[in-house]
Parts: sequence; structure tokens; C-alpha cells
Amino acid sequence: MKLEKYNISIKRDVLRLNKEGKLSRASLPKTIGTNNKFIKETDEKYMIEVETPVSESLNDAYEKLEEIINVVTEELYNKEELIWAHPNYEKNDVKLAQKVSVKLSFDDEFLDEFYKKNKTFKIKRDKLYEKAKEYIDKNKETIEKTYGSFKVRNSSSSITFYGISIDEENRYGVTKDQVYFLIALLFSVLDTEKDELFKKLSKVDKKYNLKAEEAIKLYKKNHLKVSNYDFNKLLKKSTKYMYDGYMQRYSIQNHDALVAESKVIIKDAIAQGVDYKILNEAKSIVEFYNKGKKEIVIEGNRTNRDCYIFENITNDKYISKQIMKEAGLVVPEAIILYKSMTKADIEELVKPFYNKKIVVKPRNTNYGIGITVFSENATKTQIMNAIEYAFRFDDNILIEQYCKGLEYRFLVINGKCLSVVHRRNASVIGDGKSTIRELIKMKNKEDWHALTGSPIKTDEPVVEYLKIQGLTYDSVIPEGKRITLRSNSNVSTGGESLVFTDIMPDRFKKIAEKASRAFDAKICGVDIIIEDMKKDKYAIIEINDNPGYSINEWPYEGKGEKIGVSILKLLSLV
Repeated sequence: MKLEKYNISIKRDVLRLNKEGKLSRASLPKTIGTNNKFIKETDEKYMIEVETPVSESLNDAYEKLEEIINVVTEELYNKEELIWAHPNYEKNDVKLAQKVSVKLSFDDEFLDEFYKKNKTFKIKRDKLYEKAKEYIDKNKETIEKTYGSFKVRNSSSSITFYGISIDEENRYGVTKDQVYFLIALLFSVLDTEKDELFKKLSKVDKKYNLKAEEAIKLYKKNHLKVSNYDFNKLLKKSTKYMYDGYMQRYSIQNHDALVAESKVIIKDAIAQGVDYKILNEAKSIVEFYNKGKKEIVIEGNRTNRDCYIFENITNDKYISKQIMKEAGLVVPEAIILYKSMTKADIEELVKPFYNKKIVVKPRNTNYGIGITVFSENATKTQIMNAIEYAFRFDDNILIEQYCKGLEYRFLVINGKCLSVVHRRNASVIGDGKSTIRELIKMKNKEDWHALTGSPIKTDEPVVEYLKIQGLTYDSVIPEGKRITLRSNSNVSTGGESLVFTDIMPDRFKKIAEKASRAFDAKICGVDIIIEDMKKDKYAIIEINDNPGYSINEWPYEGKGEKIGVSILKLLSLV
């Protein structure tokens, strides 16, 4: 039998105001999909109805409520709007109230088991919710003394508690404890003992493992309090709640282990009214469902639309280059070195690259791991050190020609280039008084680096790259001067993404699309080096089956694209 014994959905009103505290009648942001069953615009545009999908546990329902509210908060914050924090709104003869409702029903499998084990239980199954309402109404005065006012309605298949004032001390409008209390009330109808209400609730709590006893104690001690109505103070509280919610824009509550791309697509799914279930957080496996259709997405972009062989080919940087070369695309020339080779053999093969600009990198790694880029002529010693470093991460490594220019990530979904970003190498800007070490610490505290989990790494390649520039971690940099800290531009090592979608000429976007067709790829990232956008010269240095598109949707600078929505469209979920 399922551990969860009930089904639940939570709904709350969301009152939209501008930053001065006046009602907002603007249309919902276009990024929130039409006919969204989680986020509904009412006829009075200033009020939104937020409703969770039906869940099989309070934990799941409450997490969905948190994420839906966070998505709404982010979109409204970007429009310089607020969600009013108080249950009531009174200004200029306007009086409005924000309410919460909770819809509950017993799990059918649980009821089957319950009636089988409790043959003397007198309430018929089709009368269960009617009797539950009668029992709650009978005890309503006692309940409201501890809980606050509410109303109850029932159908043959559920019971709904509604007209509950939002909790102004909770950004989501209702606490878990408040909802646990209501669940315990429903389950109390299954207890035939004639105990007084709170004793009965405690027994029900223990019997059905609702984990609500603390909630019951809480409401016996503290009636749900509503503060005195001070508009200016409430406006400040609302502003703070909005900022707190906006700071959650790069996260999914209680699921920090998800990769960034899974977080991106979950937020985009919510904004489009697509439900989701996290099947395996550690491996970022998420199931999405809408319109009777289900699709599994791994790490935010791996779907059954791309064949398994694509992942294996792109992981091998040498083979993937050859495929692109055969397709008529320009790639840097490269050779392979094997760890099993003797030092003499390696030195003989590498000799033509001495005193040249080159790149040394593992054959089968991602995220910039083990890569050393020499944008200036490299000595034999420097090259051999880079080779030794790369061999720490792979038994096969590549040495390829260095291509002058900036590196751009072209994101291609279903044959169309949707976004282009430049990944700027990890860097700091001097202030004339702080050391590089101190500047790195300050940079890593910026919202984007801190919230996306992409701090500047301080490792051996940084030390070596600074040494080339005649610098150390203790060097003080003149005010306004930017110092690059490492040779690779990966965001995972502290790089930053800058949007170039509208600036990039279409001919380069078509090259990225051609690269995706060479692999019949539905979702991929194509990394291209371009020195001068006015000229046709370019070199594709990599194609990625797992493109890390959070840098395209959540860029450091510029307006991101809703990549997650495009993937959901590819999967026919929106």
C-alpha cells in the first residue's frame, strides 16, 4: 500500500501591486503561458489564483506551492511589482482579501484497506466527506478559536477548506503546520471514539503518521495572528518578501543536488503549466507531464529525441571533430597522445608544436577540466607541464592548434539556433587597493556567481596563468583594469556568459545549425571561435550533447532566452 494516504491541492490568492502599493491591472508577463493551470489570471487582473497540481503528499504539494510562488515572484519582480503580504488590502476605498484553500481526499487504495480492516465502521464510503463536513462544522467554534475562521464544502469525492486568510508571516501564504492541521481534521472522521477534538486529533496523528502533532500543539497555543494594519510597514514587508523570492530564482527548494539545467526547465515548466516529478535528484532525472503525455528529461536536456550514440561521439572530442570536418565545417587541426606512450615518443610528436600557440586538453572530459590554452607561443617546458596536467584526467589527450578570437556557445534546439553567448574567462577588475585573492572573494559573493554555484576556482591553472602575466594572488591591480585568471572560459570554473544572440550574424548561426545536423542532434551546444564577426573565418572547437544551457537562460549579462520552454515544445508538452 502507498505510504501516502491522501491527495491534496493547495490554492491561494495573489494580490498584485506596483512598487507604490497601488493595484496592478497589467497583463501577466508573456513568459507565463496562457491556459496555465497553476497560475491563473482573474477578470480583475490585479488578483492571480495560484494552485498546485494534485499531489499524493503534503511535502510534494507544499514544494510545488513554493516553486509556483517563486516563479510568479520572479516574473512580477522583473515588472517592478509586488505580492501583497497581508491578508487584507485597504487603500483609497478599495477593500480586498487574500484567501487560501486546501482540497483533500483520501487515497482510494487506502480506503479499500481501511474498510477491509474496519468492518464495523458505520459511515458509508459515499457519505464519508459529507460526514467529515458535519463533524468539522460541529466543532467549528472550537477549531476557529485555535485556527482562525474558514469554511468547508464537500463533494462525493473530496472536502475543501476555503476562505482561510493568508498567513502574513509566511511568504507562501500558508505554512505546512496549518495544512497538516486540516489533514488531521479530515482523518479524524475515521476515528469512532467520542473524544474531545484535540485528543482525537492527537490520536489520529499518531495512528496515521501525519506528523501533525506539533501543528496541533502550535494551534492550541497560538491563534493565527494578524498584525495591525499599517500600510507603509506592510509595503516594506511585501518588498522584502519579493526580494527574498527573487533570490530563489536560480534554485529549486530542497533540491540543491539538481544540475542547473534541471532547475531551469522545472521553472519553465511551471510557468507553462506543465507538472513535474523529480525521480532521481542525484542524477537529475525529472519526469514532466501535461495533456496526458509524459516525458523524462535527464540533466535538463537529455531526452529520447537524441540517440544514445550522440552522447558517446561528442564525449570523444577527436572523433566529433572528424565528423564535423567531413561535413565541410572548419575545426582546429589536432593530434592524439596516449598515456601509454614513452616520454621520448610524446616529445617527438609534440616537437612541431614548440613555440606555437596551442591548446592541450583531455579527449573525453567536459566543463573545462584539464584544459590549458596557450594564447602566446608555448615553450617545451610549458607544453610538457600542460600534458602532464591533462593526463591526470584522461589517458588520451589532444594537442590542437590555437584559434585566435572569442569563443561563443551557440545553442541549437530542434535544428534552430536559439541563443548565442560569449563565455568570458574568469576575471576580476582591479580597484587599486585589493589583491587578486581579495577580488576573487568579492566576485564570488555576487548574486550570479553565488546563486548559480559557479564561483571562480583557485587552482593550479590560475597560478600558472597569473605567472605568465607576471602576477600572483597577492598582486594589487590598478582601478578599472580587468585581469583574466585562466585560459579556459567554462562557467564551471568561474567564467561568465554574455548574451550575443542579436549581435551574432546569421551566417554563423547557420554554421552551428549545420553542425547539429551532422549528428542529427535535437539539443546541442556548438562552441565556435570567431575573431571578427565581419569576416567569415571561424573554427568549431567542440559540440556538446549536454550543453549546459543555464548560461543561455541565466546569463551574467544580457537577456536570456527561455530554453527550457523550447525543449518542452520539442517534447510536445506545450
